[in-house]
Amino acid sequence: MTATITPLLTQQQIADYHEDGYLIVRNVLSRKEAAELRRIVQQEVIRDAYPSTLKYPQSAKYTVSGNRLAEPGLTAIAEHPTVVGAVESVLGQPAHLTAYVAYLRTPGDKGAGAHCDYKRWRPVGSSMNWVFAIIPLTDFDTEYGPFLVSPKSHKLTQVIDEDAHILDLTRPNAEQLASFIDPELKAGDLLVVNEHVWHKAPAGTTTEDRCGIFNKYCAVNAPPAAGYYPYNPAALDALSDDGKRLIPTCFDKPITTTRLLIEDTSSQESKFLLRSDTGLPGGEGWEEEKLVGWDVGARIGSLQELAKTQLDLEVPWMSYIEDIEEENGICRIYGFSHENLDVDGLANNGYDWFTESEMRQRLGETDAICHTADIWHQADLIRGKGKACHQSRQQFE
Repeated sequence: MTATITPLLTQQQIADYHEDGYLIVRNVLSRKEAAELRRIVQQEVIRDAYPSTLKYPQSAKYTVSGNRLAEPGLTAIAEHPTVVGAVESVLGQPAHLTAYVAYLRTPGDKGAGAHCDYKRWRPVGSSMNWVFAIIPLTDFDTEYGPFLVSPKSHKLTQVIDEDAHILDLTRPNAEQLASFIDPELKAGDLLVVNEHVWHKAPAGTTTEDRCGIFNKYCAVNAPPAAGYYPYNPAALDALSDDGKRLIPTCFDKPITTTRLLIEDTSSQESKFLLRSDTGLPGGEGWEEEKLVGWDVGARIGSLQELAKTQLDLEVPWMSYIEDIEEENGICRIYGFSHENLDVDGLANNGYDWFTESEMRQRLGETDAICHTADIWHQADLIRGKGKACHQSRQQFE
């Protein structure tokens, strides 16, 4: 695959992206390169794809994703210099690859209706600054099925308080959507799309497969509120030395536990809830059964249940902080802060509140929980609110 680095986007291109919500770069791949990558994707779909309940060529949308980027021929597009350069130009930050996704839509599939993909319950959709990087491997036209966007629709969602530690958003009003337009994407083009842009993909008429790469990248300073997708060492090793920086998390153990840093912000100095024997509340974590698919890694639903059981606390949202390697697996840690907690009611059953200085004195400067609190308060990180799958219909509440 061509490795020529395209110059950075012009200031006008970046301004147009922020105004319209999308940017087109033509001919990132040659027709020959696009055809070869399409052949590889088709081959991988035939071998094994999501959903596993269907078998190619049944009419459906099939996905080859995540750690499958390590398969021969699939890796290079994730770190293609033109793609990464355009993505990082509009993000204004170095990027992390939050999702590697190759889609194949067989004839007869009904396509997708109007929607946007900011989704607080999914690792791929819950960052406060992320983009699609869409590379058609067939033309996206009326024959194969176009990819339509609603210009400026990303502006329907606004940050409520830009000075808040955890950012919240207004609910978009779909009735205010501008008319959808067709960017007339050809095989090998690149479409960079803002996370809040509404789009749809009507069905085509062809008897051939519609195929494309739909990778997602977030800014390194805007981690997904639901937590990162867990890449494995094979995926990391498949990338070049320069490309390895795109992988945000990598481990060869499963995410087995999850814990919650609870912060009381009712006074000038924050306090954190700790238990003398177990540290942070939490325990065994699990995937929710619905709406997960290939986008695994979130533990918000299980941690909400644990908080309710252990503390009788309803946690309406939480935001990913970090992953810690333990003997038998990975512990995924989230944070939650509020100024109206029942402080006295929560300080029982071995739990108590500690200021950051008290916590350091009790646990030691190098303790993992103190490090977690440091990351939670890291001023240069942009955090949003993560939700559980069961809250998907109320994500803006």
